Amino acid sequence: MQKALDWGRLTFGDMIDPRRGFIYETQDIPRGGMVQTVDFSTGILGFTDKYYFGMAVHHLNEPNESLVVGMSRLPMKYTVHAGAVLPLQRSVTGIESTISPNVFYRRQGEFQQLNVGLYVNKGPLVGGIWYRGIMFTDYRDAFIVTLGIKSDVVQFGYSYDLTVSELTPATGGAHEISMTIQFDCRGKRSKFRTINCPSF
Repeated sequence: MQKALDWGRLTFGDMIDPRRGFIYETQDIPRGGMVQTVDFSTGILGFTDKYYFGMAVHHLNEPNESLVVGMSRLPMKYTVHAGAVLPLQRSVTGIESTISPNVFYRRQGEFQQLNVGLYVNKGPLVGGIWYRGIMFTDYRDAFIVTLGIKSDVVQFGYSYDLTVSELTPATGGAHEISMTIQFDCRGKRSKFRTINCPSF
């Protein structure tokens, strides 16, 4: 990665004239201004027809991001997720129903987040409920309700985040609408043996 800081476009308090605004030269001495480094991450994923799990570690070498003299290391970020797609009782019409519980946890430095929820799928209809945050701590955030409909080509979804943190009076929650189009890709014949791709 490469980051740069253009000192010529910064403004400082000693440049301000009370009546005429920014007219003076700053006495602040430019320092640093650019950082170039390499950032490494790794992860693993396992899955069966019903279950899946994975974990990843980002910023293994904790690169220095400081744009000025000194150190500002990017702390490692750890993520873990797991879930399942479990069949429910088949109806007389043959429409399959599934329930999909999921959990996702990440931590970076002193900050952490936990997402816990599940989806229920019946034919083309999908519904779900999630909680984002850690109960009874300062890391509580929101309850999330999702609804959707899907076909082999197009998926439509709606979700609403009901904020439960201190932002509640200011935001009142958030709405999100999504649409996904899946194009039919005909795979090329390969000389090599392939592995299954997980479908979540």
